[in-house]
Amino acid sequence: MKVFYLARINTATEDASTRHVFEFCRQFARMGHEVVLFVPDLGEKRELEGVRFVHVPVIIKKSAVTFISFYLSLVFVLLWHCLKSRPDVLYTRLQTMEWLAALLKCIFRFKYVVEVNGLAPVEMKINSVPKVWIAFVTIMERVIYKLSDQLVVPSILIRDYLCRNYGVKEDSVLVVSNGANPEYSRPMDKLECRKQLGLSPDGNYLVFVGSLKKWHGIDRLLPLMPALVQDDPDLHLLIVGDGEKKEGLQQWINEKQMSRHIVLAGRVPYETVPVYINAGDICLAPYFEAGLNETGISPLKIFEYMACGRPIITNPVGGLDSLFRLHDIGVTIQSMDPADWEAPIKALLKSPEKMKTLGDNGYRAVQSHYSWEVICKNIENTLERIVSSR
Repeated sequence: MKVFYLARINTATEDASTRHVFEFCRQFARMGHEVVLFVPDLGEKRELEGVRFVHVPVIIKKSAVTFISFYLSLVFVLLWHCLKSRPDVLYTRLQTMEWLAALLKCIFRFKYVVEVNGLAPVEMKINSVPKVWIAFVTIMERVIYKLSDQLVVPSILIRDYLCRNYGVKEDSVLVVSNGANPEYSRPMDKLECRKQLGLSPDGNYLVFVGSLKKWHGIDRLLPLMPALVQDDPDLHLLIVGDGEKKEGLQQWINEKQMSRHIVLAGRVPYETVPVYINAGDICLAPYFEAGLNETGISPLKIFEYMACGRPIITNPVGGLDSLFRLHDIGVTIQSMDPADWEAPIKALLKSPEKMKTLGDNGYRAVQSHYSWEVICKNIENTLERIVSSR
């Protein structure tokens, strides 16, 4: 198949969205498909084996203007490429204005497949976005879903939300989890990883990887650190990622004089993320927003933690409870109160055999069920089916 992939991402960043897009494109290219990736031209050019990049011009490189100008330019750029060689599939990560380009399916008769990794109206509500803007986004998404031939979602909760609120037919939605790349995320020697990062070889390390956004609740766990350190003076917390909460986290660390115990690493290259995970003993995935039970979640960090063979502690929101029950990969805390994390963290740190068992379970689950190779094979089967029905 010839697959045109539309992604409004900054290829210079190493966030979860970029990793997700790159893993999809890399795997589809390896499976023998022709993949053309359309991204905003934000200056830095990237290469990906087997994938052809098309850098779409943007007018001004500021978030709001870039968002609009990318899709206006994309209409003409996509038209030109369709005239040269029509794709079998136009695959996208859901964005409000993408329907402008997707309308070309009416001319070129390609299949339009939309990947929905989150529910924008729910996330906007969590972030207290004005209702009028939420209503606008909802209307735009209705247009997109009406045009689409297939939806791909990472959780049953998202599928059910789309069916309930947008009238989407259940049989047009493929539920397929996110995953990890075992070539990058894999078990490594703990002491060697600490040495590579310039960390003390002694003591225990908790690790959090992710964008520092409102619904990623690592900021609400920081107040536990003084008590945890009092119980275990050689305990450390590694925070890997960037986002709106970073400045507040750094301020808290400075005020509480916890810089010896908390490392705020910021954004790091994709290849370095597994080094941080493997330097740790327990990985954290805190979520304290009840709205996530409506959206459903399938965070990349969970699967990267699993691939590295590390036990995980999380709140069982958004469908995570079924994943943890199915594979026994960590501890789920049945509470939205951050204070209730203290005892489980202490207990797991004092049980190295349990930590190893949980970590081994996660590693095996990724190898058999949650590698990008397995996930993309499931998507490939669905795309081939809808293309052959043309």
